[in-house]
Amino acid sequence: MKQYDNYIINSAEIDTCEKICNALIYFNNATETFSHVYKPISNQFIREAVNLAGAFSNFENTDYVSYFASFMKEKFLKYYSHISHIYGIAFILDPRFRLGSLEECLNYYYAAFLGPLPMYEDNPIDLKKEYNEVSDIFYALFNEFHAQYGKSKENQFSNLKENQF
Repeated sequence: MKQYDNYIINSAEIDTCEKICNALIYFNNATETFSHVYKPISNQFIREAVNLAGAFSNFENTDYVSYFASFMKEKFLKYYSHISHIYGIAFILDPRFRLGSLEECLNYYYAAFLGPLPMYEDNPIDLKKEYNEVSDIFYALFNEFHAQYGKSKENQFSNLKENQF
């Protein structure tokens, strides 16, 4: 350790340390976000996953960070190479987003993580099919809700109007 007693860190080394620390802080925060099993964050999953995809793209082009970022990306894709439809439904139900936003997010996510679509390691990902499946599930849920509750509310309001006059 005596050989480092008089060592002075230069600005390039400080920049490298800052990049590594920023990447580790970002990945730590993302890990905490994704591991809150008992918190209602499923509506945030796709947005956070898209942000993480962008971060992986940025960090893969950064010296020193690219080495561990590639391992982190591989581990993330082990669990999330396919986004569950439930996350898509939760995303659509979030008032900040729409059905069209889902298509944009899925496109960015799969392109950033998996490269050219629709193939990744013999796992075909048909983006249009994914979007249509989530859309169909969403509309089926809406129609079921409307069939069960929409008409009863309309009847209540019509009865209310009749009784008022």
